[in-house]
Amino acid sequence: MGVPKDTVVFADSGGFDFSDDEVDTTPERTLETQREIGADLLGTVDIPLLRENRDAENQRRVEQSTQYALQASDAHDGEGLLIGSVHGHDPETVRNTLQYLERHGDFDGYALGSMVPIRTDYKKVTKLILAARQATDKHLHVYGLGGIVYQPLLLYLGVDSFDSSAFIRSAGNRNYLLPGFGGQELHTIEDLEYLPCSCPVCRDRTLDDIREDRDSLTQHNLWSLAMELRRFRYMVAAGEDIEAYLDLRFRGNEVTYRAFKQAKQQVRRLT
Repeated sequence: MGVPKDTVVFADSGGFDFSDDEVDTTPERTLETQREIGADLLGTVDIPLLRENRDAENQRRVEQSTQYALQASDAHDGEGLLIGSVHGHDPETVRNTLQYLERHGDFDGYALGSMVPIRTDYKKVTKLILAARQATDKHLHVYGLGGIVYQPLLLYLGVDSFDSSAFIRSAGNRNYLLPGFGGQELHTIEDLEYLPCSCPVCRDRTLDDIREDRDSLTQHNLWSLAMELRRFRYMVAAGEDIEAYLDLRFRGNEVTYRAFKQAKQQVRRLT
């Protein structure tokens, strides 16, 4: 894929492609495909839950995804790290499913799915992530979240890795991501020659250059996510108060600040 050899590649099964259609692969075939592209972390085949109130169908999907994960565990030859996909729209289901996989399979970590449809319900998402984090001390991945707003919150909740296309979708809307401030639509900015970023994409280019080049805007947005991650790691390594840092980080946005306060209350009840 043209990336440096030390890049860690996570391959999932593309579960949202199966949300309305029949699954057109098997756990064994998916593992083979993931090996062929040189993936380091292998995600098991899963079927995301429906947001609609269809309990029987969602329960079937939880059970099917669990069985697919166990089949992948049986077929895994040890090449690459196997990450079992877990679903549930309530903490008990997430916790029980993860513990069941831990007892009956052999996994290097777990990935929490079905997050995208409920991503605006911060309180619910936080409860599900904490349920998963409590149930295992292995690597925890979250599917579909990880934009400039969610990334610091996920790190605070103990998530080890995450994936998101937010930086691409934001660029498609000419939305410029900036750590600490969120996104800004570039069409609203006029009397400015250079943007307030020194990343390799922006440092020598004018606002008009970036505004007209969607590929460059996508690259800048990805750099913003990387910078957000580096800042968080620095605060941890420096022994700073993470809650104080995040309190300042989220204070400029009422919605995300409220989400952080809710998450902080839940975390403190568990410690």
